[in-house]
Parts: sequence; structure tokens; C-alpha cells
Amino acid sequence: MAGYLEITAYAVRRHWRILLLVSIGFVVLYYSGLLLVTMARFGEIPNYVVFHDVFGTYGLILEGTPSLLDAIPIMIDEPWFETGYKNPLYYGIATWSFMLIPPKMLLVLLMGNLLGIFTVLTLYKQSQSCAMKNDKSLYAAAGTGTLFISLTSATLTWVVCCATPSWVVALAMLGMSASLALWLEPLGKLLTIGGLAIMVWIIVVQLRSLAMATDISSSHPE
Repeated sequence: MAGYLEITAYAVRRHWRILLLVSIGFVVLYYSGLLLVTMARFGEIPNYVVFHDVFGTYGLILEGTPSLLDAIPIMIDEPWFETGYKNPLYYGIATWSFMLIPPKMLLVLLMGNLLGIFTVLTLYKQSQSCAMKNDKSLYAAAGTGTLFISLTSATLTWVVCCATPSWVVALAMLGMSASLALWLEPLGKLLTIGGLAIMVWIIVVQLRSLAMATDISSSHPE
């Protein structure tokens, strides 16, 4: 394990700019892409923007919820930012909305960092003459893990589906029936855990290959 940490630290120091670019770039591209796809789906430009008073809301939740164990889950699910389209024909009700919610934001940020670490390890591995070639299946696995996390991290609402921001709203927007999408909602946690597990696994595979290459190089000095 110590050897893996040393290899990771060296790869990060060597390619730290790439790590930042991939980690931050993933978060920016994910949220901007999610909003743009939603706009394209409905053919509507957001007509309202709200930066929620989270501290005021937290105070109200703590005041109105006797149990702290009940209050904390409610607080962390409160959106910080919201935008969408309010249809004037339906009394200004938001027909769809895009939100930023802390737990999902942290999940997307974690995914970006895992993707960044995988990228810098891949670059470091390519630079080692004694290292084994990168397995293309790892790229497919990275894509699968990214897809799982990206899908289950979506925080969208749609009046046709439900009023609560959920990843299954994205499925309904893509054409799945609302009833089937809501039926699949409990699978979200399994997909999230699966996506994270895949990303951790491919990072470990890269580290194992690099550790083996390092051992070979040290046992056959020039």
C-alpha cells in the first residue's frame, strides 16, 4: 500500500496540471453539459435563477425539526442554486429545473478527482519504458464508471415525473416512461457504489502495473 501511495504521489507531482485540468474540467463540463442537454430537450432557455439562502433555510430546519438526526439529512439535501423554466401559462410553475445540491456536487467532484488520478497514472505508465502497455479495457471501464456516476448525480426536476430532484428524471427526459423511471430510482445507490468501485479498481490495476514495472527496473539496472 505504501508503494502505491508513493507511485500516486510521484505521478501527481509530475502531472499535477493535468490532474487539475481533468478534475475541475469534468465538474464544469458535467454541469454545463447537463444544463445544455436539458435546454435542448425542451427547447427552452431558463427564465429564472435562484441562489438559495441556505443558512436561513438551515436555521428554519433546525428550528422546526426536533431531532438533529432528522434535520441533518434534510439540510444536506437543500439546493444551493437553481435555474429552470417557469411556464407563464401554468401560473409560473417551473416545468423543469436544474439544481446544485451539496451531496451530489461532492460526488461529482470525487468522480472528477478519481478520473484525474487515473489519467495521470496512465500518462506516467506510458512514460515508463519497462511498463506494460495500457489495457484498452480500462478505458472502457473508466467510461462505464463515469456513466454510472454522471447519471445518478443528475439533479433535475420535471413536472411530468416528480417535483423532487432525482437522477431518474434524466431517464424520463430521455424517453423512458415516468412510471418505469420512478420504479428504477432505488437502484441509484447501487449504480453510484458500482461506479465508484469501478474507478477505484482501475486505479488499483494501474498502480499494480506500475509497481511491477518498478520492481523489474530495479532488479535489472542498466
